[in-house]
Amino acid sequence: MLPKSHQKFYQQFFASLITLRDQVMMKNIDSRLLSQYFQVAQEIFQDKILELTTESLENSVVSSWQSTQTEIYRTLRLLRTDLLFLHSSYKQKTEEQRLESVLNHIEKLIGYCQVVLTK
Repeated sequence: MLPKSHQKFYQQFFASLITLRDQVMMKNIDSRLLSQYFQVAQEIFQDKILELTTESLENSVVSSWQSTQTEIYRTLRLLRTDLLFLHSSYKQKTEEQRLESVLNHIEKLIGYCQVVLTK
């Protein structure tokens, strides 16, 4: 099980991802606001979660926690790239495809948080 200090930061990250997902699912998407919500999530991960160490973790969860950290980092980078592509899309069909990809990445990140928080 994760220590309370770890859980607190993951819960903050999880909440920021839910807010980001809700923004993506709105009919009229404000790309500036979307970028701001993404920035909040990214900052929580970079400034708080990446700074966490394995010292206070049980040995049985260290390996899976580190793997999940890596996947979250990778998915955040993919999400950032897709958001950049979304901002540069002009056609409605392209925008819809990018939104779907963005939403898939957000859902993956939410899933990773749920996995971490349940251990």
